[in-house]
Amino acid sequence: MKNRNTAIIATIALTAAALASTIASAAGFGGNFVMPGPLRVVSSLTQNTPIAALSRLPIKVTMCTGAVETPVFTIVAANTVVANGSCYQIIGTIVGPDTTRFDVIHTTTFNGLLSIELGGGTQMVLFDRTLPNPGTFNSLTGRDVTYSGGSGAWTMTAIFSGPVQFGTRPIMNDVYNKLTLRFSACFDTRDSVSFTVDTDSIG
Repeated sequence: MKNRNTAIIATIALTAAALASTIASAAGFGGNFVMPGPLRVVSSLTQNTPIAALSRLPIKVTMCTGAVETPVFTIVAANTVVANGSCYQIIGTIVGPDTTRFDVIHTTTFNGLLSIELGGGTQMVLFDRTLPNPGTFNSLTGRDVTYSGGSGAWTMTAIFSGPVQFGTRPIMNDVYNKLTLRFSACFDTRDSVSFTVDTDSIG
């Protein structure tokens, strides 16, 4: 297991370096948006994102074929989780008390992804937008999805849904239960993308 984890961590490092050095690519970011979703009421909120909580974040991937996959995160290092799908990896790395970086890598030459949904269940991890600030009680300063780079022929948009309400306090529309990454064209054949987002947690 140790050798396997070491190999995964090395892959993450190489992928991050490759993304950082991307010079010319048709890949791009289309911005942050909000869509309606079911309200979720919570009784506590904290800035810290425990790795155990991140490992239980639900994932739903819709493929270009219309098939749906639900890979599961596995903890591979103190601050890193990895989920393996049929032709891709999703890597989550806690880079700060309330900041998580996600790297998505297409690993083969077949099939492709149209969207990735993170959350949407009763998980501990929530997503905190930049505005309004101050917003939901205890959420402090949020951060929209920040695109770090990518490779491919698509535009990715970030969609927040499922507003979170703290107890009986007013709904502030800054903390959300689900984050969807949607690609304008198939995310396929060795494509990659990296982004960061503010993650808070219940507990």
